Amino acid sequence: MKRAKPINPEFVGQDFDEFLKQDGIAAEVEARAIKKVVVALLEKAGMTQVELAERLQTSRTQVRRLLDPGNTSITLSTLQRAADVTGHRLVIGFEPATRNRRRSTTVRERVGA
Repeated sequence: MKRAKPINPEFVGQDFDEFLKQDGIAAEVEARAIKKVVVALLEKAGMTQVELAERLQTSRTQVRRLLDPGNTSITLSTLQRAADVTGHRLVIGFEPATRNRRRSTTVRERVGA
């Protein structure tokens, strides 16, 4: 039976977000998570890459790049088109980067809409 690694006392009591920030990989992990959601939605739509390219108004090469989980590059317009194609609404928000977040503030709330 394999023994578990001892716990580094430096990380005890630390939340996962803080751990990722301390390791310097928080932004990359978040980008990969967003990309996985987009890929899952597109794959769930059940379209071929040719159909996706037509619906997203792009090339098959761009669709292959979009579906590549290792490539986290994605534009806002591509996110919007992916949401449209899959019958979703794109929602982007900002929240404080503090550790004790109470609730997210939407752009609409901040601009008084």
